[in-house]
Amino acid sequence: MLRLVGAFLVVWILASGAQGQGQPAAGGESEKKPLITPPKLIRFVEADYPEIEGEEPEETVVELNIVVGKDGRVTEVDVALSAGEAFDEAAAAAARQFVFEPARTDWEPIAARIRYRYVFELKAPTEAITTGWLSGSVLLAEDDSAAGSVGIEIANEQGELVRDLVSGPDGTFIATDLEPGKYQITILGGEYGDLEAEEELAAGEVTEVIYRLGAKKRAAYRGFGETAVIDAPPREVVKRTIDKEELTRIPGTRGDALRAVELLPGVARPPFGIGLLIVRGSAPQDSESFIDGIPVPLIYHFGGLTSVYNSYQLEKIDFYPGNFSVRYGRRTGGILEVTTRDPAQDRIHGVAEISVIDTFITLEGPITDKISISGGLRRSLIDLILPAVLPDDIGVRQAPVYIDYQFKLKFAPTKRDRIRISAYGSSDRLELILEEAGGDDPAIRGNTQFATSFYNNQIDWRRRVGDNVDQELAFNVGPSKITFGLGDEFRLEGTFLQTYGRAEWRYQVTDRVRLIAGLDVFVAPVDLNYVGPQPTSNEGAGSQQGSLAGQEQVIADVDTTVYRPGIYLESGLRLGKFTELILGLRVDYFGDIDAFAVDPRVTTIFTVRPDMRVKLGVGIFSQPPEFQESDASIGNPNLDPIQAVHVGAGWEYDPIPGFRFGVEGFYKYLWDRAIQTPNGEAPFYVTGGIGRIYGAEFSANFRPATGRKYFGYLSYTLSRSERKDGPEEPWRLFDFDQTHILTAAFVYKFPRNWEIGGTFRLVSGNPNTPVIGSVYDALSDVFIPIDGRVNSLRNPLFHELNVRVQKEWIFKGWQLALFLDIRNAYNQQNQEGIIYNFDFTQQSPLLGLPIIPSLGVRGQL
Repeated sequence: MLRLVGAFLVVWILASGAQGQGQPAAGGESEKKPLITPPKLIRFVEADYPEIEGEEPEETVVELNIVVGKDGRVTEVDVALSAGEAFDEAAAAAARQFVFEPARTDWEPIAARIRYRYVFELKAPTEAITTGWLSGSVLLAEDDSAAGSVGIEIANEQGELVRDLVSGPDGTFIATDLEPGKYQITILGGEYGDLEAEEELAAGEVTEVIYRLGAKKRAAYRGFGETAVIDAPPREVVKRTIDKEELTRIPGTRGDALRAVELLPGVARPPFGIGLLIVRGSAPQDSESFIDGIPVPLIYHFGGLTSVYNSYQLEKIDFYPGNFSVRYGRRTGGILEVTTRDPAQDRIHGVAEISVIDTFITLEGPITDKISISGGLRRSLIDLILPAVLPDDIGVRQAPVYIDYQFKLKFAPTKRDRIRISAYGSSDRLELILEEAGGDDPAIRGNTQFATSFYNNQIDWRRRVGDNVDQELAFNVGPSKITFGLGDEFRLEGTFLQTYGRAEWRYQVTDRVRLIAGLDVFVAPVDLNYVGPQPTSNEGAGSQQGSLAGQEQVIADVDTTVYRPGIYLESGLRLGKFTELILGLRVDYFGDIDAFAVDPRVTTIFTVRPDMRVKLGVGIFSQPPEFQESDASIGNPNLDPIQAVHVGAGWEYDPIPGFRFGVEGFYKYLWDRAIQTPNGEAPFYVTGGIGRIYGAEFSANFRPATGRKYFGYLSYTLSRSERKDGPEEPWRLFDFDQTHILTAAFVYKFPRNWEIGGTFRLVSGNPNTPVIGSVYDALSDVFIPIDGRVNSLRNPLFHELNVRVQKEWIFKGWQLALFLDIRNAYNQQNQEGIIYNFDFTQQSPLLGLPIIPSLGVRGQL
């Protein structure tokens, strides 16, 4: 409860400060005419000087009318001012080979007619051209529309990567100054599948090509977005992806991609939006977040306002609410996999943004044709607002500040290899001085501080070992720290040095059999100091955790090493034309409780027809108890691993490209949960709790395959999550059980680069526990509440509308955007809990976040 109140206080203060910001003036849009840019010549072809018998060579000019198409190629040439038939023909022949950057209206390419003066200059003889050019377009096979910005890799006959390009928004690309010879071209088509082709270039010639993606479009649920020859099989009954084009455009997220995860089916709403990941009725600690395959200790900054990794450096987010692959272990809830982007290889790019909440900058670009780097830095601005709005009895020693950074270096020594070196981290700090006692607890006064940080340093290497084998290796090491103090009665200081390694091999045995084998190792030296009351259960504790005052203090000084290795094996078997069977087995060892876990999993996918799939899955999932539950000084090291069985069935239908409908049913049964002993007696925790979770999810995604003027999500989850804390205890609701979760989001891009979107959420209120009386503690001079049945009440229905408006201006080489993101646009007073007076005889609702407008400006290269 203290954590929720603290989060509410800080975020409410932010909202109050944000409301004082000015709104953009009406009529501020002065630009009424479209921005038109003329064609720009990017490839000039020199004509041969005509040999005319009996005439001395001299400088000659031919004026031409040239029509430049939307793709930048010349479609028509005629002579406007002649210099003679020989010169006219030579000039026209050369002009037909010109390549232009096309004319644009508000960044949209258009055809244009221009006048061009072709000058025949007298020059000294030049050396012969020794290189060739490759120019072309990437289209979608379904309708010949431009594929947009896609990656293009060009490798020589030795397999060395010589160019790493990205096509323009219109699908065009050009590679200059290539040595004559044969080249292997790879188009990285994403959901449309990769395309490979071989081209031969000759000196002094331009080879023009057209590549069409999606002749055999991959199903969107396949793999993990890798570009290796052997795609990982679809290893989950349900996988949901947010594409990079949509990551920063979801209303209510302030452009933060990871906040958009809350829109997905199966994700519950955390109180006050504090950033907890609550998946299908599982506790937050039962799910885990990964960045490029490496687990991270936290994914959001203080209060859940912002995620710890800049959204403009992300490629996509994959979310697995259950029945996930054996590649992931040590968790019984869900998995969030964040894939970061490789740095740009074509030129220098950058983004800078400032809003009332924070400011950041990112830069990326090539160093050589094989090396590119990127970096980013963000700092909050909350500390400039909070001291001015806090009550007088709360002194500010350190206002809340968060900082995060990212650095990445990509090195592609050959076409078969990709090496990435990454460093990223996050730091949060808050420190207050409470002059008066906090509420009904005299112990909560004085210095109150909270600080967390983590710093990851990672290297990963992906190699195509052979035509049928891929290898992927990753290693990470970095410290994590936490400090949390409440007056003199509670203090927690911990340092963890996370070391994590993963190795995975994929082998295409035949066209019907694939094998995946891997191992991962988690090692963390722990140095922990704790002063406070005996730790209690994080979930199901009732209305109050009790007063800090008057409780017997526990002192724990922990210096140990947590060691958790795991191995896994998975096979994908194609049985006939319509069925794929995926079998997996994972074995984990939990050194902190000296226990093994063996988790078999199976998934079956039936492709009823090309646009319809039915998926069934069942599996066992295991995770160790929480650290405070299994440590010998404050817990029980003889606990068993917590286990769960997941059963799921899903149906997906793609009626037309870009539209997907899905229905999923799920059931989870938990056993061997750690539960508290009666009256908190040693060994404090025992194995014996169980749980059950069941429900259904309905989803619709709208992502037009062409045009991309809009996108939207619609999801509804109906579920129930219950726990039983011992053989003789009754079933009760889980703390974050939410029966109904309805989410709708829609974003539309209007002409003149206006974009407007909205997100609406309608969610059942969280359960809470009634207080039926209290007892006076004379020693501590406080009243101790007497709880009724745990979680037998429920907060009222929650509803909220978030709105985002953005206007972009496109200039030559850069863009400027002004945005307004409004959370809780109609200022709904949602109840998040109940607060009581000193003796618990009176109560009032604890209200959630008010309207929070965030105005900002962003520049982008």
